[in-house]
Amino acid sequence: MKLIKTVDEFVGWRSKQSNSIGFIPTLGALHAGHMSLIKQSKQKCQITIVSIFLNPTQFSPNEDLDSYPDTLEQDINNLDCLNVDVLFLPSEVEMYQNVDDVDVTSNELFKKLEGKSRPHFFYGVTTIVSKLFNVIKPSHTFFGEKDAQQLIIIKEMIAVMKYPITIISCPTIRDDNGLALSSRNSYLTIDEKKQAAIIYQSLMQIKEGLNNGVSNPNSLKDIFKRNIIKNHNMKIDYISISDIKTLDEISKIEGQKILVSTAVFFNNVRLIDNFIY
Repeated sequence: MKLIKTVDEFVGWRSKQSNSIGFIPTLGALHAGHMSLIKQSKQKCQITIVSIFLNPTQFSPNEDLDSYPDTLEQDINNLDCLNVDVLFLPSEVEMYQNVDDVDVTSNELFKKLEGKSRPHFFYGVTTIVSKLFNVIKPSHTFFGEKDAQQLIIIKEMIAVMKYPITIISCPTIRDDNGLALSSRNSYLTIDEKKQAAIIYQSLMQIKEGLNNGVSNPNSLKDIFKRNIIKNHNMKIDYISISDIKTLDEISKIEGQKILVSTAVFFNNVRLIDNFIY
């Protein structure tokens, strides 16, 4: 595996490549969910590139930028074992001073669900992903369905900015108990991870209600809320049943495609999960 830390070196290497290139942007603290994206890229593309960049602009001042898990040595070993072709490991100076700024057009999706709780988040994400796209110039990029709203926004950004990139969405990878894998899960003890499985189990109760023909979203949300509040260390940030395109809350379920999504605080750890129906 080739390790590249500067934009200039990467651009020089990239200019000699003509094969299909799969790209997975990450914040580091890699887990089996990231590995599944890499394996998809290895299957579809001749070259696979992973970036690790802990992007400060997608964290607000009261979030966990300073304490975000740092597992770089292990990440490099794991990427090497998967035969990743290039790890791009830029500094903040590289990405924010040596890469041209990109004017990403914001839209209403930025302000909903995750964006309502974290207004800065999608501005930071789209800024850095567009900068990375401009440096990497991939033919394909791979994003996980666990971050459903992010996936929708990146798809739209690719279309609006006319990037010649195919985006591939990959299924959420879960623990045996159903908990969606996340870098932030490392903040939880083994016992807390078992308790956190109630989030996924409660989403599946909403799914069961949908399968049984329940059409009132509020009734379904109440099922979720009753389950979560049983754990006094958990607090619901939001539980949403929204239109998959607009991410607006729906008042009646009438066969339309919907996104059921949630963010739950477990003590100070914010966990997200979702499913599409």
